[in-house]
Amino acid sequence: MGYGEKKRKIEKKGKLIKRVLLGILLVCLLGLCVFSHFYPPEAWKYYVSKPNVSRRKSGELRIHFLDVGQGDSTLIEFPDGKVALIDGGEDSGYARRSLLRTLNALKIKTIDHLIVTHTDEDHCGALEELLKYKKVVNAYLPTAFPESGSTYASFFADVTKEAKCQNSSRNVQLTNADSDYVFTFLLPHEFSVEEGVGVSGNSGSAVLWLDYQGVSALFAGDAPATAFEVLAMDEELGYLQAYGVSLSSTEILKVSHHGATDGTTATMVAYMHTETAVISCGKDNSYGHPSAEILDLLSGRGVDVYRTDNQENILITIRENGKYFVSTYSK
Repeated sequence: MGYGEKKRKIEKKGKLIKRVLLGILLVCLLGLCVFSHFYPPEAWKYYVSKPNVSRRKSGELRIHFLDVGQGDSTLIEFPDGKVALIDGGEDSGYARRSLLRTLNALKIKTIDHLIVTHTDEDHCGALEELLKYKKVVNAYLPTAFPESGSTYASFFADVTKEAKCQNSSRNVQLTNADSDYVFTFLLPHEFSVEEGVGVSGNSGSAVLWLDYQGVSALFAGDAPATAFEVLAMDEELGYLQAYGVSLSSTEILKVSHHGATDGTTATMVAYMHTETAVISCGKDNSYGHPSAEILDLLSGRGVDVYRTDNQENILITIRENGKYFVSTYSK
């Protein structure tokens, strides 16, 4: 075979390969167009790249502190199968993907208790998207009236159509007679709600307390340090006992206000005998959260500190024997 003929055969084979590859590409593009027509991104985008997280075992109570960027979102799986979500992160694709992909990974279709600690966008931003995909049974909302045009106002308009809604206050306990856990609001005080005070911003942030098998956790929202002074006084006066709350024996703390200096004090950490602290904040955020002062305070008292900006999703599992352990997983 001459060189020229051999060259022509190679060129002919090359053209054939190119045509085949082009045909495959066109078929793939056509298939993608057909798929997108019948299955738009809204139908599948939260089912891809789901986090690799195990399912809850019988008798366990699990607390997921989700990496939603510079914001807060905490998912609680109760031993009776019910689910609570405290806040929903900021209004960003990052937060929406983290929240909804985690829910889908855990095969959670219904939120029994949706709690919004306060109206700041970094705590409620992804919740309007949540309502498109998940059923919400009960919603516990801030006392402050929605500000027109705000992210919270848009969510508020949707959630009040779907769920049974009420204001957050200390007279609300998310525990039934058959439950072996206590989950209750510590703040705001019920008299503030009854009198229509409706404090907005961080000062009006809800604070919740959870106990299961003797292991307790405090979810501080963005509440200022003065709020905990009030709670400590309430406990000293015996007001919290009626709700089954023992603030002074709280092992786990969701640190207030993303680790800002205005949310946590040494007195508070010592009073609660905190062992484990979780800080929810965004990587390289512009606020400087968490502050070096708060990190030094916690480490100086021997508290184990976990951060969503460093470790992504943080999972605390409480078992029936009253033991708990901390693990992390990528979103």
